[in-house]
Amino acid sequence: METLSIGGRRYSDPDIISLIRQSGGLIDPRWKIVNMARALIEESRTFSGLPNDPLERLKIIASLKGIKIKPMAMDQVRQERRDAALYPTDSGWIVLYNPACLKSRIVFTIGHEIIHTFFPNSRNGARFRSMTSPGSRESNELELLCHLGASELVMPIDEFQRQANSRFGLASIERLSSYFGTSFEATVYRLATAHPGLAIAGMLQYRFTREEDRRRAKVSNQRLLFTNEVTMQPQAAERKYRRQSVHLSAACAEAEAAYTIRFNKSFDPSSIVYKTRESGIQSGIESLPNFSDAIGRIEAMRCPYQSETAHEEFGDVFFFWEEIVRRN
Repeated sequence: METLSIGGRRYSDPDIISLIRQSGGLIDPRWKIVNMARALIEESRTFSGLPNDPLERLKIIASLKGIKIKPMAMDQVRQERRDAALYPTDSGWIVLYNPACLKSRIVFTIGHEIIHTFFPNSRNGARFRSMTSPGSRESNELELLCHLGASELVMPIDEFQRQANSRFGLASIERLSSYFGTSFEATVYRLATAHPGLAIAGMLQYRFTREEDRRRAKVSNQRLLFTNEVTMQPQAAERKYRRQSVHLSAACAEAEAAYTIRFNKSFDPSSIVYKTRESGIQSGIESLPNFSDAIGRIEAMRCPYQSETAHEEFGDVFFFWEEIVRRN
């Protein structure tokens, strides 16, 4: 499979490679997608009387790209079993969305599908995207880019910063998500990506590493085959709060290798993220488990909606961190 490296990242998804080649192989696809989304927002602002309703506003933005937005019929909802689908037609694109979903989910999902049309190879729509496995690295890198672009469409950076009014923090999420019509999760991540300084947001899960999970599962299977369990004890492992997702501000992205948090990386047991068993937002001053020498203000809270794999006592956690000072 073809792989291209640009902006310090390797890409192998065919859609992304088509975008890189379209720009001559010199432009970071993340920068390209963000700027294409911002250009579309600026084009929409040339029209007076844009509706305040996030969904209706997004329909108009979509129309500028020749995209029609329509709800699925209920029989199609049962057949598709997904939030939205993008299809090419003779007259342009059409995005069909599941009207039974929460409106906040609908808005972000439609934005996500609009971004798919930015990729040259996506002219074949949903049928093309089915060529990559949903759980593959290729599929994941494309979806992350579309999430990035969708945030720019539904929560424009200048408007988000104006609404945040220099008060970036978890206490503002409900107000901001209500204003933009977005989910709690998407709005938390936007705190970081729209932050004018050095900021990081993400989700943590209290778990073993993936390798530890595989090792424990292997030992468990062996115990079913062998009666001598004395030599089949799993190696010592400990659940900790580990990084599931992470989103960086543009300022952090300039030194991404230092500021990002690697998948599976755990937070120190002294971190305030372990205090989220208590109600409300926990806050403190600490560094992050990465290669940065920065100290910042961190906030953490239990996710309003817990995943099926969440630990019963130490539930899934959202965190937001912004830099205060460097150590050196």
